[in-house]
Amino acid sequence: MSANTVDRRVENIAENISSQLFDKNGHVEWFSLALDESTDVSDTAQLLLYIRGVGKSYEVHEELLDMYSIHGTTTGRDIFKVVEMAINQKNLRWKNLKCITTDGGKNMSGKDKGVVALVSKAVENDVGSKPLVLQCIIHQQSLCGKCLDMSEVLKPVISTVNFIRSFGLNHRQFRQFIEEIGENDLPYHTAASVFSIALKTVISVSTGFLLALVLTYHALEVQNDQPFVITRNVLMRQLRTHR
Repeated sequence: MSANTVDRRVENIAENISSQLFDKNGHVEWFSLALDESTDVSDTAQLLLYIRGVGKSYEVHEELLDMYSIHGTTTGRDIFKVVEMAINQKNLRWKNLKCITTDGGKNMSGKDKGVVALVSKAVENDVGSKPLVLQCIIHQQSLCGKCLDMSEVLKPVISTVNFIRSFGLNHRQFRQFIEEIGENDLPYHTAASVFSIALKTVISVSTGFLLALVLTYHALEVQNDQPFVITRNVLMRQLRTHR
């Protein structure tokens, strides 16, 4: 197909999805919104609006309501105007808004001119009850995670995982041993997230993993290393809390 044909097909699909979303949102009795404002590679502010709606039959649906590019300032008033436009376009009523979640930035949570304050006023003007206000903790968790020195845990974990995975014989023996005790294999470590999936896996199979360290005579001092044990225990509590 030509580029123009593909372009038309994409537009048709987008219009169809948008109409389905409009039909769903037009019949919601109550809904909540989540807002996330960020800047893309071209330094243009992008606002994402997510909706969680409940219908008359108590069916619940969650969708990306819309995405808007904001050129210029991103004050609370600017963002509120975009949210208000989305509410009107999707045939929603302010009085049916029961909860709003933001990232906690000043333009979002300002007492008088923040998005939350302006949204609350709009709901009250539409004879609705003040919505519940929540704050996303992912940004806070990322900042807190950076403050926690995980090098004492990550270095021996990465070293041992690489030792097991880099030699075929070691990996085969470890995989056979792990399968016998009913655990999963180890992925390579990645720094893509605050708590790597490799670290999660090591913690979940910590008993078998430490036994494997003993069997392979690799980094035996890790087991009794006090900083490693303390930091590992902190991370274990964090991971269990956010599962």
